[in-house]
Formats: sequence, structure tokens, C-alpha cells
Amino acid sequence: MKNKLIRYSFNENSKYIIQEGKEIYDNIKKNWTIYFKNDKPLNIELACGYGEHTTHFSINNFKNNYIGVDIKGARIYKGAKKLQEIKSSNAVFLRTYIENIDDFFEEKSVSNILISFPDPRPKKRDFKKRLTNVFFLNKYYNLLKKNGELTLKTDDKSLFEFSLEELKKTKFKNIIINNNLHSNQSNHKFSEVKTKYEKKFMRNGLSIKLLTCTK
Repeated sequence: MKNKLIRYSFNENSKYIIQEGKEIYDNIKKNWTIYFKNDKPLNIELACGYGEHTTHFSINNFKNNYIGVDIKGARIYKGAKKLQEIKSSNAVFLRTYIENIDDFFEEKSVSNILISFPDPRPKKRDFKKRLTNVFFLNKYYNLLKKNGELTLKTDDKSLFEFSLEELKKTKFKNIIINNNLHSNQSNHKFSEVKTKYEKKFMRNGLSIKLLTCTK
């Protein structure tokens, strides 16, 4: 209970977490210059969890802004603490449901979207909730700039194959598949980051799959 109260208090007061109840939550919608005070390219990590990609790339690329999106406050708390430690000026976490993202971003305003190990939702009745079904893919397409990139990172073969089929129903192009991101031959930028769950999947013998496509 004590730890929960500490996280709750931190999230309420942290400038690195934008969530419902804070004035900025409504003011920021489709106007990210309020937070970043610049118009650098926006990069979004969806289902960001602890925000390992958001924090890593914000440290290594100051020419971009990074936004981790997740609804679970206990997870983004850890990412926000990291941003606070490094006094980041180009990253923040948005606590909201991913189906709401088009309330927060203008069409054709986002440079890159990463979907990071989303819930595979293996039951067929839940396929419509998968973050790579055509409903969500069309949202992402509308938010991306021309030639903007969409990336899926997952260990789940079924979700990966499902996502490929759903992409065929959209206008996305230039689909590139990497069936083993961390093989010795791989030199992809997303191989630089291994999330907490990613490491667990790899210990269990699962390969990490990466799918990228462009608008």
C-alpha cells in the first residue's frame, strides 16, 4: 500500500506524466508545443509499459521528442522517474487509453509510432481489441506524416502474423519483416533496447520479431 501511495503521489506531481485530472491533460490535446516548447519531430511509443524505448531514445537523440503512451500508472511511473533523474527536456509519458490517441495528436503530425509488446489478446473474441487490428492501424495512418514509420515489436508469432494480414487492408506500404531482431546479423536501432519483458521472453527461448511499414 505504501509503495502504491508513493507512486500515486509521484504521478500526480510529476511534470513527466500527463494524465487526467491535470490541467495540461486537456490543454495539451493536439498542441504539444505547450509541453516541449518546440516543433521537433514527434515519436510515440504505444503500450510503452515501463517506457524503456522512450527513455533510451530521448537520451540518445535530442533532435526528436518522445511520448510514451500507456494507461497503467504503476508502469509509466518508473519511466517518468528515469526522465526526472536525467532531467529530460524531450520526453514525457501520456497516461490514456490508446483508442483516445487521435484526441491528442493532429492528423499528419507524428513522425514515428512504435507499438511495443502489446497484449497479444489470444482469444478470437478479443482480436478486435488488438492494437494492430485495422481499426487502430487506420488511426495510426491518419496521425503519421507522409513517409512516417509504424513499427511493431513483439515476441508473439500469432499477433505478428495477424498484424501482417491486417496491414494488407490498409494503405501502409514498404512492409519490412525481421523475424529475429537480436540475431548476430541484426543492426536495427530497436535492437539497442531490451525491455524487462523482452529479456524474459528471450530467456524463454522466444525470438523478438519486428515489423515496419511506412505511410
